[in-house]
Amino acid sequence: MIDNFQIKGLEKLANSGIIKQIYPMIDHIEIHINEDKQFKHHNWAPDTIDVDIFLDDPEITALNMYDKELDPHYLVDKYLKEYFAYFNINNSIVDFIVWGTDGEVIYSWKN
Repeated sequence: MIDNFQIKGLEKLANSGIIKQIYPMIDHIEIHINEDKQFKHHNWAPDTIDVDIFLDDPEITALNMYDKELDPHYLVDKYLKEYFAYFNINNSIVDFIVWGTDGEVIYSWKN
């Protein structure tokens, strides 16, 4: 089970500027434990982490995000999950939503 301090530390590191150097169109990232999707009866079951990626570029849409060099799958799989070891986060499922500047969902991924 992941504790809140682990998620807050991960969120702070994700927003520290390292990811923003690679993806300058990101305003900020919010990370939460999905309590509704937890398998509380099984100790072996993975935790589910929800990631909200907020953009600051109104030009990015679902159709052009890859052309604008925003790959949310790579961002989560390569850069965000790279930090999991620092916070002893293992065996986790990550779902994410990319939010546009007007609060619209540009893209989402659910495992």
